[in-house]
Amino acid sequence: MPEAYRHIDVAPIAGALGAEVRGADLSRPLDDAAFAEIRRAFLENNVIFFHGQSLTSDQFLVFAQRWGRIHRHPYVQPIDGYPDILEILKTETDTQNFGGRWHTDQSFAPRPALGTLLYALETPTHGGDTAFANQYLAYEALSDGMKAMLDGLRAVFNGDQVHGQSRQQSYLAGGSMQARDTGGEQTVSLHPVVRTHPETGRKALYVGSHTQMFEKMSETESLPLLDFLRAHAVQPEFTCRFRWAPGSLAFWDNRCTQHCALNDYPGRRRRMHRITIQGDVPA
Repeated sequence: MPEAYRHIDVAPIAGALGAEVRGADLSRPLDDAAFAEIRRAFLENNVIFFHGQSLTSDQFLVFAQRWGRIHRHPYVQPIDGYPDILEILKTETDTQNFGGRWHTDQSFAPRPALGTLLYALETPTHGGDTAFANQYLAYEALSDGMKAMLDGLRAVFNGDQVHGQSRQQSYLAGGSMQARDTGGEQTVSLHPVVRTHPETGRKALYVGSHTQMFEKMSETESLPLLDFLRAHAVQPEFTCRFRWAPGSLAFWDNRCTQHCALNDYPGRRRRMHRITIQGDVPA
């Protein structure tokens, strides 16, 4: 039987992944015991959610820094005065949203994101949920033959192009977010399509919208298998869905999840702040 939590309450929201953490005020310093339990909840549930938080940018940053070094986004301008925080904004006149395809954050970087923290400031009355998919389960549901074929296979993860658009065009469509120059930062990387989580030791499928093609194969040759894996990875039984409210915060593990921001709230405003934690080299 799992050890009970002493400092927080953890309530799963779906069978596949995701849990709400209660009893933690993230605006105040967390002692080591409480933080250790939040870390345990994060690793056990792949994505954790907090409601009713009231955070300044400084307080948000302090909590994020407990998890590791901050990874700055290569394509999007941060908010004024806080180079580690992005504002994810969709206004009443925008038609496209940020993060509206299934993906794992910064997988095109040589050291992709460990995790992403997203804090809600303004949300529509309905719509604008985020869906998450458990990539441990996606890998484990594959046949033994498919697992054997994928073992040792690597893929090109490309941050510069997606569906025929530049990444800036894709991310910033609608005009409410500002692009920045990458400054020569590496945005194309080779990673395994099955990675082993460095903390849990479990294997996870690692394929998403940033995956361009398999190593030593053309895009045309890669596409049938990539299409299968992308569709397989986000089957409903692997997913959960989170409904936001102002003061909600989600923290997901990019090493074993994918996520997708739903664009189902035309004419309404959604404003979030995001911090991404740098991870390790996938293996």
